Amino acid sequence: MKTSTIGLALCLFAEALFALPTEELAPRANSNSWAGTNNYFLIGLPESVQDTYIDNLVSYGAKVVRLWVNAQSAGGCPKGSTTATNIPELEKTLRQYDDTVLDAIDSVLVKLEAKGIKALISPHDAANQFKSGSSDPYWNAYGSGYFYEKQEAFDDYDARISHVLNYKGKSSGQVWKSWSSAIMAFDLQNEPMSTKTSECTGTAGASWVCGRAQHMRSELGADNPIRVASGGIGGDISKNCNFMPAAVNCDQLDLISVHRYAGNEASNPNEWSGAASGYVSQANGKLVYVEEWGVRQYQGAAQASVEYPAQADDMNKAGLPWIYWQIAPAKTCNYDPTTDGDDSFTIFEGSDVDIAGPMKGASSAAGLQDWTGIIY
Repeated sequence: MKTSTIGLALCLFAEALFALPTEELAPRANSNSWAGTNNYFLIGLPESVQDTYIDNLVSYGAKVVRLWVNAQSAGGCPKGSTTATNIPELEKTLRQYDDTVLDAIDSVLVKLEAKGIKALISPHDAANQFKSGSSDPYWNAYGSGYFYEKQEAFDDYDARISHVLNYKGKSSGQVWKSWSSAIMAFDLQNEPMSTKTSECTGTAGASWVCGRAQHMRSELGADNPIRVASGGIGGDISKNCNFMPAAVNCDQLDLISVHRYAGNEASNPNEWSGAASGYVSQANGKLVYVEEWGVRQYQGAAQASVEYPAQADDMNKAGLPWIYWQIAPAKTCNYDPTTDGDDSFTIFEGSDVDIAGPMKGASSAAGLQDWTGIIY
């Protein structure tokens, strides 16, 4: 989840580091590309709003929605949407689970599957829980360092992973780890090590990455089509952790999740298509997709109506799948992304932004890699 403003200098460094010429992208694989959206508060919205939102996503051509195992507060206004339901955290105490949040996700999964959209699920959120003032039990027990270093912490988090994957849906009746028609992948975590990137720029957190992937795959089973995704290690790609060696060299980790909040396409043409083949090369045979990207609108930095189609079309040109941060329902409460200094990327349904054109363009574009059996 995006929580801080990305410096232009770091973005330009990452662009230079990972860019390769667009013409090197051919030949293409057999499947088409795809697109979708993040939505960390969808589970807390009224059912009627969920239904309208999902119907709209279908009309846009969305293939994936990324969801979180996180709490919601009734009457809140996350990104302009009014939440209707109080949902507690899955764990307030380590290994003591309240499945209310899983029940809420399960209800949304039923709706998504019925419309042909798959979910990507993050079982825990490092970016927003591993910081001062958090009540997260992992943070309070281990902090953002020992969580990625100590076997005791590994065991506690593996227990959470097992609980989530073996959960049987209240609405669906499905055991999640067996529900590949609704779930495309589970992240290891949202932005692991993003609040202490020395864990991923060095070797301290290396065993956490593949160890958790191994545990997740052991729960899923070797032949399960549900994939294990990295979740954007280190946060934004400028932190130099998305392609951490421990991730790209781990056999049980299937998908490399890129988190990148780039500059404007107008000032950096081909910023995505020029980098795409470099991403694939670094991924060491794993599938790569952009799990988070967004148009920074704070104080008029960019116009979403211009930059969203420009950047999305550039990714589509390369056949690079993407999940926007984030398409939100039509605004029902007081929120303006242009005044949000930390997270100004929201695009509202019903705004002047052509949401559908780029999403449909993704699913009609030849993919840079083959997503058969996962999305198609």
